[in-house]
Amino acid sequence: MSTQKSMKLSLVDAFLSALVIGAGETYLPAYALSTGMGEVFAGILATLPIVSGAFLQLMTPRGLQQVQSHKHWVVISTILQALTFLPLVYFSATRSPDFWTLFLILSLYWGAGFSSGIAWNYWMGRLVPPDEGTRFFSKRARISQIGILTGLIGGGLALHFNVALGPFSSVFTFLFLFAGACRLMCSYVQSSQFFDPEWKKDPRLSFRQSLKVFLKNKEKRKFFFLLAPFQAAVFVSSPFVTPYMLAQVKMNYGKYMVAIAMFFAGKVLTLLILENFKKPSSGFQLLLFGAAFIVPLPAFWVVGTSQEVIYMIQVASGLGWACIEVGLSLIFFKDLKHQEKVPVLTVYNLLNSLAIIFGTYIGGKCLWYMGENKQGYDAVFILGSVARLVGFFPLYLYARSQFAVKSNPLIQLEKAS
Repeated sequence: MSTQKSMKLSLVDAFLSALVIGAGETYLPAYALSTGMGEVFAGILATLPIVSGAFLQLMTPRGLQQVQSHKHWVVISTILQALTFLPLVYFSATRSPDFWTLFLILSLYWGAGFSSGIAWNYWMGRLVPPDEGTRFFSKRARISQIGILTGLIGGGLALHFNVALGPFSSVFTFLFLFAGACRLMCSYVQSSQFFDPEWKKDPRLSFRQSLKVFLKNKEKRKFFFLLAPFQAAVFVSSPFVTPYMLAQVKMNYGKYMVAIAMFFAGKVLTLLILENFKKPSSGFQLLLFGAAFIVPLPAFWVVGTSQEVIYMIQVASGLGWACIEVGLSLIFFKDLKHQEKVPVLTVYNLLNSLAIIFGTYIGGKCLWYMGENKQGYDAVFILGSVARLVGFFPLYLYARSQFAVKSNPLIQLEKAS
């Protein structure tokens, strides 16, 4: 199969994966609240399984040694992720799961997703020609956002009007079944893409060896260690946005769907602007701009009780996160060598997960202490903005030092020698 045909199939995969996010993954916190779980527990369920998933993905380097193919590992992980929707279908159609059962299901979901993503990044880095990379991944990101919006709007309308389809007594049952089917179709599309047997010969590392590769790259090591505290600061408040909108602002599913859609609309708009921006930006510059942009946003939730204000916050948040995600993508695809992708991404996911644990714990503890009321959420959101500012400052200092080095030819000459 030709590379071009595989790249087209990858775009189909992107759209199907986006439908899974829009119609399934996005509504998991809402489903947790619908089962009667408290607002703090619903916020924890939005993040803690991600952490467990990141620990599960530590098996990826060892798994790749056994499977001997990044493509096969991606397909297997995708099938496993699709199967995690089956217990969700069962519970949404029969009875509510307890916290730990739902936690286990979502941990498997995120673990399979992380494992797939690591191997997929390596695979696409080999498959996509370097001169076509920026255009291809920009197009893929745009298709993904359209797919997410499609699934999000369809799922939101179904929940808002309580659409009953055939035997599905719960709308969540239908949404989870649809998401699982889309993810299963992804595995078929992935299995049809090209993978050169020669790529199997690249060395595969254990986690300990991956950690050595990560620590050896001093520049990237310092950057990711500085990024982790900012990620922790983000999760002080972000897991509790959905409980706030549904339980405190009392949004119905229709308004909640519009609010989430505004977030993704902001991302789509930003991606279009970045694609047509004539002056090229480095991944780090984009990430830094996006990080600075989202620093004050949690504090706006303190006055964000009207729909108009909430929608504006969501659009602004989408803008900032689009810059962060594009920046990280450029760092992973352009700045990392092929042999560094799997080990660095594995360790990065672990660092990110430890940051999520810490940030979510701080935010959850604050909300638990202050109470599940407007004053409690105000405290969490203000604390979130303060924490983001504190976490952003080291990143800013690092950026300033890096730009100073790059703009000074004497320092460059000294480093080269």
